[in-house]
Amino acid sequence: MRNLFLFLREHYFYFLFLLLESFSLILLFNYNEFQGSSLYSVSNAVSGSFNNMFTGISEYFSLRKTNRVLVEELAKLHSRIPEAFYTTDVNIFYKKDSIVKLEYKYISAQVISNSTNKRNNFLMINKGSLHGIVNHMGVIIGNKIVGQVVSVSPHFSWIMSMLNKDSRISGKFKKNNQLVNVEWNGGNYRKGQVKEIPKHVLIKKRDTIITSGNSDIFPEGLLIGTIADFSDVQDENFNNGEIFFSTDFNSLGYVEVVVDMMRKEKDDLKASFKQP
Repeated sequence: MRNLFLFLREHYFYFLFLLLESFSLILLFNYNEFQGSSLYSVSNAVSGSFNNMFTGISEYFSLRKTNRVLVEELAKLHSRIPEAFYTTDVNIFYKKDSIVKLEYKYISAQVISNSTNKRNNFLMINKGSLHGIVNHMGVIIGNKIVGQVVSVSPHFSWIMSMLNKDSRISGKFKKNNQLVNVEWNGGNYRKGQVKEIPKHVLIKKRDTIITSGNSDIFPEGLLIGTIADFSDVQDENFNNGEIFFSTDFNSLGYVEVVVDMMRKEKDDLKASFKQP
């Protein structure tokens, strides 16, 4: 206590100066309209900056939950047509296509591992056979394709990405329905190759390539990408092109597994056909 008194006695003039300075500022801002409004503006600006900072931090830590909610809402939108709509739980939704008479179920899932820098890339999701997923189901994000299921456990699924040498997607030009195949030869994860483009097809950059619907994996009309470049292959029956993928495979957080509810009926029909 004695040291405190000695300290205050030695430096009392500093504290007196601060006290008088504070009193003077209070009088200045309270009894002068211009200075008072200036202080109010500055304090509001500082307070707003701190509020924005804390709001940004809060939003950052809530992004994971927000992404999950958005994906589930996206699955609902995929299934929302007037002819038929119903839900079984918050994650699984059905839709009936009144034109092609197919019914699909969309199962939302989180990506828990992913690669894009290998020759054969895969990803894992946190849904499996207990959720209704089996091999050869298509995986999408929004209206863009990701890959197909190649292995399933009770709680997880292993997905072969489009970025794989064994991936071959049946596509078509959106503008004229001309069939093509889309592959990935490695390298840039944003670009692939369009094979077997008929010679008579007039190709333009930014032409859209979509799924053809000729496989049991993806419904018709999902985005694959747009033509980035093309070449006229001499002495061949088809031309080739380069495609810029619509999907950014390096930023996958949540995806949807597409379940064709009529798949067994189609498989049974194929199996029943006997060639002479």
